[in-house]
Amino acid sequence: PHLELGAITEVAAGRPDCPALLFEDLKGAPRGYRVFTNATTTPQRAALALGLDPALSPLDALKAWKTRRGSLQMKEPRTVSEAMWQENSAGGADVDLGRFPAPHWHKGDGGPFIGSGSLVVMRDPDTGWVNASIYRLQVHSRDRITVQFDHQGRHGAIIARKWWERGEPCPVAIVNGPDPALFIAGFEYLPEGASEYAFAGAIKGEALDVMPGPLTGLPVPARAEIIL
Repeated sequence: PHLELGAITEVAAGRPDCPALLFEDLKGAPRGYRVFTNATTTPQRAALALGLDPALSPLDALKAWKTRRGSLQMKEPRTVSEAMWQENSAGGADVDLGRFPAPHWHKGDGGPFIGSGSLVVMRDPDTGWVNASIYRLQVHSRDRITVQFDHQGRHGAIIARKWWERGEPCPVAIVNGPDPALFIAGFEYLPEGASEYAFAGAIKGEALDVMPGPLTGLPVPARAEIIL
């Protein structure tokens, strides 16, 4: 996970076929823990994530997305009472982020990043609006990570600042390994008040299942790899 995984990912991304990669048996990680990279880095895989025909040429896929993007019907998420991630959970002193193979992706990085494209879920304290955008997440210790707000105008940074100005901590839920449509939605620059969950539901043509997080009450996907 130290530089090699990131380098192999970069090399693969530069190849004409740009393969998606699944890394197993990573040094220092328990057996069975894996890292998947280059998920949507070809026109075909991006088309699948966008609900388009992967057989389309890149130009035709772009045209099809522009047409479909303008007619998407938002589908609000559906709240459920059970989630797959409930099957394995840890809290308090049992939390150990070192169990997960968080790669040190680039030489200039300050450390390992468990999320290079994680969905960070937050709620605006004034309006109740739930924002779910993509940010990087660095691991600092067994139970501490930081969210990298790339600039202070991003919705996540604005929401966090509102909580801090009240003298309160900002509740956050972090999703790794969501549905590809939700990953795409997290990168969209949706207007304030818009729902990434509803946008992902529009891409899929059906509502996403979410469940309130046990500590924050924030809606998190019922089907995802890891919830923090």
